[in-house]
Amino acid sequence: MMVPLTRNKKLKLAITYNEEVLFNSDTLPKIISYLPSIDVLNLALTSTRFSELNNNELSLIEESARIAVHDIATEEQLAALPRYESESSLADYHYLQLLRAPLLFDQLVDNVEYVNSHDKSCIKNIWERGWATALSNNILRAGKHYATFEVKRSAQLFMLFGVIRPGQSNQNASGFPLEKEFFNNFSYRLGNGESNNNVHCCMYGTKNGTCYSSDWVPPVNDWDFSNETWEGSQLMSSSDELGMLLDLDEGTLSIYMNGRKLGVMKRGLAGHYCWAVSFSKETSVAIKRGTIPPSC
Repeated sequence: MMVPLTRNKKLKLAITYNEEVLFNSDTLPKIISYLPSIDVLNLALTSTRFSELNNNELSLIEESARIAVHDIATEEQLAALPRYESESSLADYHYLQLLRAPLLFDQLVDNVEYVNSHDKSCIKNIWERGWATALSNNILRAGKHYATFEVKRSAQLFMLFGVIRPGQSNQNASGFPLEKEFFNNFSYRLGNGESNNNVHCCMYGTKNGTCYSSDWVPPVNDWDFSNETWEGSQLMSSSDELGMLLDLDEGTLSIYMNGRKLGVMKRGLAGHYCWAVSFSKETSVAIKRGTIPPSC
């Protein structure tokens, strides 16, 4: 004769089964791969069993996060994960999720707003005579990264597209990232390798294809940046799609126009960067993460 289970016994069996699943080293990486990184961190804080070190000197949650990263990441994404000894597998998982997410303009500096409040990938200038700058907070720290920029509407011939150091601007920041007022009101974060590199802002100018760069050292006057031509440079029209390939392994920034590579615009880049665009007048610009082009 079978004895019916009481409610407490059923609950105990359910808890035992869930623990066997949750603390199983084969199952947990699969569970983690479906969770946002903040939920994985919260999961790690729910039980000491997640944080106990195993024979490999990695906790169960760390080892599971490591496995999840290698299970779901592409070769290009694995190459783009920063290789710092001080960072954990949980940090790798968080950064991998950023690499897989759409690019957005997270930070708007002076005279700029979103075209649609529900879409942070497309912005517009709201003052006819003022410059505006927008930054993506998706920090580029290693490997190769490709982004495309599309001009949706423009009443001007001169725009800037490129990379600058990650950081935070205050309300007094100028909308033009190459001038003194911008970097005097911008707190940027130093990252790995940046102490040996003085290219803190590198932008492609659409009017003539010129490369503009700045070391952000306080200048004598308001304009202190270099501009140089490069092999393959050409201007960009409002109907073109601009592609940019940042290769932090080689330290290069290459330019593509409508999918065709024009050439390497800048060499010697190192450290952390984020995508940026600067423009004026009645202009709308959209950013999108692109597939890394095959090597030429």
